[in-house]
Amino acid sequence: MNNSFLTFQLNNELFALGVEQVLEIIEASQDQKITHLPKAGHTIEGVVNFRGNVIPVINTRLKFDMDTYGADDKFVIMVLNLTMNGTEQTIGALADKVVDVIELEEKDVQSVPEVGQGINSEFIQGVVYRNDRFIMLLDMEKAISNDDIIQLKSEEEPTKEEELETA
Repeated sequence: MNNSFLTFQLNNELFALGVEQVLEIIEASQDQKITHLPKAGHTIEGVVNFRGNVIPVINTRLKFDMDTYGADDKFVIMVLNLTMNGTEQTIGALADKVVDVIELEEKDVQSVPEVGQGINSEFIQGVVYRNDRFIMLLDMEKAISNDDIIQLKSEEEPTKEEELETA
C-alpha cells in the first residue's frame, strides 16, 4: 500500500487517493475554463487543456451521486494519471478543494463496512478515522471507470458509417 495520500473534499466529505496518481492541481478560473461537450455522459464535465493536451474532466460529485456544482461554487481540477485496461490515461477530476497530503500506515486503514445495497463501495479501498473525521480511500481507476472515457471517445470519434457518409 502506498503511504502518501492526497486528501480532498466533496460536499463536506473527505476522500483520499494515492499521491503517485496526481500530476497537478489546477485552480478552475477564467484562465483555465472547462469546455463543455454536447451529448457527453452526465459525469463528464467537459475537457481542458493540460500542457497542450486535451483531457476529459469528470464531475466527481455527480459520479458519487452528490449535488453538482452551482454557478458560483469554487472547485479545483485534480489532473490524474490512471492506468485503465493497461493503458495510461490523463484525466481531470473535480474536487471542492484539496485539503492535505497525509501519511498512512496499513494498520490505520479499516475495511469498508457492509451497510446495505444503497451504498456503492466498489471503488472505496478503505476508511480511515483521523482528527474526528472519516476519510474514504478511493481506487480512482475503478471510480472513474473506463465506461466514462469510452463514452467520451465515442462522442469525439466518428464511426465508420459517419466517415463513409461524409466521403
